[in-house]
Amino acid sequence: MEERILGKTGQSFPILSFGAQRIVDEEGCNESQAVEILNTAIDRGIRYFDTAWMYSAGQSEQRVGLVAKHRRKEMWIATKVWATGREEARQQLSDSLERLQTGYVDEWRLHNLFSFERLDAMMDGALQVAIEAKEEGLVRNISISGHTDPQVLVEALRRYPFDTALVAVSALDHFLFSFAEEFLPVAASKGVGVIGMKIFAYKKLAATADRALRYALSLPLSTVIVGCSTLAELEADLAVAENFTPMNGPERLAYFEEIYPLVKPENMPWKAVEWGNPVEWIKRKEPSGPAMWS
Repeated sequence: MEERILGKTGQSFPILSFGAQRIVDEEGCNESQAVEILNTAIDRGIRYFDTAWMYSAGQSEQRVGLVAKHRRKEMWIATKVWATGREEARQQLSDSLERLQTGYVDEWRLHNLFSFERLDAMMDGALQVAIEAKEEGLVRNISISGHTDPQVLVEALRRYPFDTALVAVSALDHFLFSFAEEFLPVAASKGVGVIGMKIFAYKKLAATADRALRYALSLPLSTVIVGCSTLAELEADLAVAENFTPMNGPERLAYFEEIYPLVKPENMPWKAVEWGNPVEWIKRKEPSGPAMWS
């Protein structure tokens, strides 16, 4: 697979990486299947693995840890903190390290900065824990993630020199509050490595999965993470990445025209006012906190 540099980390990774949210029981993936999928991913060249403290009450991290216990040197592991406050964030980091069976994580992300209010709370709490943990060697790089409004993450980069960012870049995301258009140029100007997610839009783009993945891989990203709960899904993603050719302009236009009818809140709950009741698009707000870095 083609490899790209992950911003100022200086590390390079294949264009396809692994999202571990779906290697859990509730997705029909048992422990032995999860371990087989993870080992196969590493054997086929994937090195970047993304998970989170909150995924399936820790089961995602636990299953990544079963493989990391034996193959840690072959894995770049990123996980996320959900809590905003210091005490809770520190406990979540401790939980993650224990589940992942490792003494450090390569990236620790402030999870889902969906509003300026959440950003403000994270800056005063979880970010300070991340900075301390980096000094202690428990965290190698500090990251952010966002699904909703790219301007929240743009503001985050004004306040602190984050190393990386994980953002939603499905083809559907192109049409509303586009991270590809609004965030990627800002991140590039600051040397921030960007990882793409939501590639298949919670299976709404499953019927066009090969083109959905080609679209994302054609963006100026460091890598993209894809979630899978079966070996067959992993093999299909690898087939696209190992034979990747960028999507040209006419191809992209034709794809946009085909999928545009899917651009509705119920198909993109991460950009709705209520994720659990996606009937109305979010509205933009203005940031309120002070800039720490520009």
